[in-house]
Amino acid sequence: MKYPQIKPLFLLLATLLVTLCSAQQKVTWSSHLLSGEAKPGAKVVVEVDAKIEPKWHLYALPPSKASNIPTTIMADAPAKLAGAVTQEKPELKFDNNFSAQVEFFENSAKFTVPVTLGPDGKGSLTVRYQACNDRLCLPPTKTQLPIAGGAAVSSQGTPGSSGADQLSLEEQIKKEQQKGLISFIIFAFGCGLLALLTPCVFPMVPITVSYFSKQREKEGGKAGLVQPIAYCLGIISAFTGFGFFVAIVFGASGIQKFATNPVVNLALAALFVFLSLNLFGIYEISLPVSLQNRFSPRGKQGLMAPILMGLTFTLTSFTCTVPFVGTILVNATKGDYLYPFVGMLAFSTAFALPFFLLALFPQYLAKLPKSGSWLAAVKGFMGFIEIAAAVKFFSNADLVWGTGILSRRAFLGVWVVIFLAAALFLVGVIRFPKIEMPKKFGPARAIVLALTLLISGSFVFGMTGGALGQIEAFLPPTKSGWLESYRDALDLSKKTNKPIFINFTGVTCTNCRAMEKNVFPTKEVKTELKNFVLVELYTDEESKRDEENQALQQKLTGTVTLPVYVVVNPDGRVVKTYGGQSAGDIDGFVKFLQEGKKAAGS
Repeated sequence: MKYPQIKPLFLLLATLLVTLCSAQQKVTWSSHLLSGEAKPGAKVVVEVDAKIEPKWHLYALPPSKASNIPTTIMADAPAKLAGAVTQEKPELKFDNNFSAQVEFFENSAKFTVPVTLGPDGKGSLTVRYQACNDRLCLPPTKTQLPIAGGAAVSSQGTPGSSGADQLSLEEQIKKEQQKGLISFIIFAFGCGLLALLTPCVFPMVPITVSYFSKQREKEGGKAGLVQPIAYCLGIISAFTGFGFFVAIVFGASGIQKFATNPVVNLALAALFVFLSLNLFGIYEISLPVSLQNRFSPRGKQGLMAPILMGLTFTLTSFTCTVPFVGTILVNATKGDYLYPFVGMLAFSTAFALPFFLLALFPQYLAKLPKSGSWLAAVKGFMGFIEIAAAVKFFSNADLVWGTGILSRRAFLGVWVVIFLAAALFLVGVIRFPKIEMPKKFGPARAIVLALTLLISGSFVFGMTGGALGQIEAFLPPTKSGWLESYRDALDLSKKTNKPIFINFTGVTCTNCRAMEKNVFPTKEVKTELKNFVLVELYTDEESKRDEENQALQQKLTGTVTLPVYVVVNPDGRVVKTYGGQSAGDIDGFVKFLQEGKKAAGS
């Protein structure tokens, strides 16, 4: 049976879901104290800032002569407003949505809010607003800005985002749960889509294509929906079921510890090598006859293999998905099962969706002319990619054990050899018995060969100390020269009266490397970091020091996920946190540092 409309329908579905999840991302809110001190019953003045996406606008405070929804800011009990909320001067323009002259803000807006704090010295503000462009308006939205410990925490409506103007991920999850089950499912689905941008996912793209290419070839060019669905069900069930098992049995930090376990990483590395040899045609992977008969009694291709592939994908992806997965499963360790279960299902479904399309991709390859020989060549080339991915997992085990076998230079040296071997395979110098290379050396193979040699050359450049951009996320960390003791940082902070910037990181954390190699070295970030006492605390090595660092992270942030960045004042009070990777949002990270410095009183 043919399914010609499957791909466009799923692409449309994915687009609609992304649009739905991102609908409230147009305005980002943050706040900080302008004057006063957070004490019981104290009067303080809070500045509320709105960052508005280009081509969108936010309406001014009441009153408004049009039928738009004006922005309102209220204090939540027991805190209360201590006077009128004021704003900077808005623009007065004609609004096509309401056919009237309307006051609104573009790009940014500032509001000043006098507040009398509650008897506990805390309080929160609720902002109700509507964002519009020149064609449409989003539904009215509410966001809450808690005020605690002398600084207001930032908030935005971005599912799974890790920008500077956000609540911590744990706070975002709690906030979405309070909104109801539907809102939480949308949030979890958005987190799953964003997780696809993390580095751990990349190696699974060629593996998925190569595996299902081989299955299509074995079935004589026929392919259907059953195996891709089984593959995705393997991902979904593994994320949900295995995640719950680890969280309940091993506690809140179980997922994190599992993802960094050296034995697990060695097993995954061996599995990738095993799969690569299969792609080279050295042997055929097949289930025992008894199991084949059990899972495919009518002679059809069994479902066990794609399900196991889905499980493998899940295991390899845990390192990058821990920020959401680990945080949400904390609730499961406390006896709350509904939201973690539903959240994991939504997250893993979004995570699996693009790979369902990739699993269908070989079905379309079959329609291309003379696909046999060049498709075999593609599989052989992808075998080298899998070996390169295996090196990363060997490196993880090496880093956790601290053996020092795979330094950054050695790691890149191995990759140079692998990609040179792949190039030799493309030109026919390296041959495999069951892979017949196309006789014609066409332009497609020439382009792939040139790219392979270029990549290998870039790794040589990296061995001499050159920066490799996003590739740095996969490489072993290098010492930053920062302090490695929180107590030493506190002592120096008190002496210099500088706030502390804590980088909670891990030797196996790919997102951490992406930030440290691509964000920290930028001129803007380096300038801001000069205002802090810098401390780098690893949490995933098998040492007492790392266990203490992880306990400190959990105490300061309420989570054990990586990466997390914390600004602490000289008295040891947390004034700002920033969770996750935002390598594409340097401005947001700079703003986080600036707000952290200001909140710390520096």
